[in-house]
Amino acid sequence: MMTMTRSHRFFPAFACAALFLAAGRIADAAPAAPPLTGVVRCAGGSTMLSLVERWGRQFNGLHPRAAVEVNPRITLAAGGFRELLTGRVDLVDFVREPFPAEVAAFKRRFGYPPLLINVANGSFDTRGGTHAIAIYVNSSNPLRHLTLGRLDEILAAAPRAGAGRPIGTWGGVGLKGSWARRPIHVYGMTPLRATGNPPGIVNFMEIRVLHGGTFRTDLRALVDRPGESALQAIVRAVANDPDGIGYSGFAYAVPGVRTVALAERRGAPYVRIAPAQVADRSYPLSRQIYFGLNSPPGRPLPPLVRAFIELALSPAGQRAVARTPDRFLPLTSQQIARSRLQLRARIPLAPYGPIPPPSVAAGSAPYRTASGAIPIVGYNDMREMLTALDKLFAASHPGVRFALTLKGTRTAPAALAAGRSLFAPMGAAFSPIELAAYRREVGSDPIAFRIANDSLDPRARSAPLAVFVPAANPLPRLDFAQLQRIFAGGGAGLTWGQLGVTGGLATRPVHAYGLAATTALGRFMRRHALAGRPFDGRFVGLAESPEVVRQVGNDPLGIGFAAMNRATPAVRIVPLSRLEGQRPSRGSRADVIAGRYPLDRQLLIYVRIPPGGRLEPLARAYLRLALSPAGQRVIAAGPLGSLPLSAAQAAAERVRLEALR
Repeated sequence: MMTMTRSHRFFPAFACAALFLAAGRIADAAPAAPPLTGVVRCAGGSTMLSLVERWGRQFNGLHPRAAVEVNPRITLAAGGFRELLTGRVDLVDFVREPFPAEVAAFKRRFGYPPLLINVANGSFDTRGGTHAIAIYVNSSNPLRHLTLGRLDEILAAAPRAGAGRPIGTWGGVGLKGSWARRPIHVYGMTPLRATGNPPGIVNFMEIRVLHGGTFRTDLRALVDRPGESALQAIVRAVANDPDGIGYSGFAYAVPGVRTVALAERRGAPYVRIAPAQVADRSYPLSRQIYFGLNSPPGRPLPPLVRAFIELALSPAGQRAVARTPDRFLPLTSQQIARSRLQLRARIPLAPYGPIPPPSVAAGSAPYRTASGAIPIVGYNDMREMLTALDKLFAASHPGVRFALTLKGTRTAPAALAAGRSLFAPMGAAFSPIELAAYRREVGSDPIAFRIANDSLDPRARSAPLAVFVPAANPLPRLDFAQLQRIFAGGGAGLTWGQLGVTGGLATRPVHAYGLAATTALGRFMRRHALAGRPFDGRFVGLAESPEVVRQVGNDPLGIGFAAMNRATPAVRIVPLSRLEGQRPSRGSRADVIAGRYPLDRQLLIYVRIPPGGRLEPLARAYLRLALSPAGQRVIAAGPLGSLPLSAAQAAAERVRLEALR
């Protein structure tokens, strides 16, 4: 039987377990798994208690030596989160979205965000609990529909960039005649409680509609009172005020108000509330139920915890969702697939459903194609990588599709500048000419993010740069100061003996070859190894790496730089270091990934931020994924052998990304 000490545990003797086993085959609850032993510790919102109890009985029926333990003294998600922060529970039952302060506290303590796994949808129209949010206006108001962007302009103190200015009159949302000059009165809950955190619904609205912003300063805030909740009071206030607008649950409707149909964005269909639209989240203000857990990067989830979450996502687990007192709605098959992807790849996705499609900055062309796909223009050697990342991204952002036009690095800068590509995948940095043209059109510089190290595979076009000598040349190593002497001046009369070679080569002159200054590799060499200095007058610049390797292999006095993956038996790669005395590297896979090879190159994604603008939310989300452990695993599995970033490199790029507006 259930024990009532510090926690509830669900064991085989619990009477309802027999009912569950009689209702269907065990195989229907979850795939077969090896025997599991131990306890899954849970705590959180009380409205999830009955659901976690039912899942606990199902789980124990599958794994008789395992149990699910729920702390009965904790009835709020905030209390469960504190237990997670201190390591006293494995899972938080989140019946709301995490507060920003909670996520920040978790990151401060562990250095990474908590993982949220969506295990159910909120309800359609229950009172209390986690339910969809309705937007109410007075029944005399002719307003029939709003986009989330327009709602942001009505509710927010400062709408997000690209959304427009705050709207203060009903004319601002298109009402005509006498309504055009009438003021908008916004009713809502008190934005902050005594704890310093917002109510759960306020937090949801700030995340989902205000994009992290705050409510307008003239908000008419209402509070819970004996006999009347704040959500009831909001609807009553709108019923009594022809100029009022407010948010509440659909179960709180009264005579004198009506709800407004909502659309995700301009051009999308307006959706009126119904259970089906809440379940599939086509209604934009549908809500979700989560398990929150601590998932350290690079470490597998405990098998017991993973198996319990998989049970919750199984057919039997989702049937249990449909029987909850708060009438939570089961996940759709697409939503289950998304949650399973999160569980497998451990992606810390946004906790409020799909990210809205990118806004269109003033003066830029729309990103979406006629088919609704988002175009990406750029480097052809990144096709397999981007295709795999696109698939991973689309699984977690239903409805988002990409159209890849990858004809080469040179096609990307102009497309990004003109707003014809969400971002620019590049095999090399913008050239000075490309950068100048971009600045003229946009008025600011593009911003580059490393997403992968180049490949050592001969099939790849992009590889680290290497310095080659003939196979018989005994040159032991070089540093950057020596490279500057060889390739960038001061090389007149330079002999192999001055580079440390003894024997018959010691008095012979050095013949320098490499990629021409106009090529991407030539620019890279000058910038990274030669301190920006021009090539020496005796330097022989060639168009392609195989030509350089061939020339060096045929010239006993030759030395040259070219793509490392173009090496042949006729040449040898010279170990390199940046400074004299440092350990040199030949560019092994381990050294490239660890950042120890000094002429490593990276595959890049450039993003566009116009002056005074912000980074597109969709581009930010895509880069977050590409730089996440899951994204880096996808990159490492690619057929062309592109190497993942080191943990330090990826972390540095994530810090840069989050610092952008």
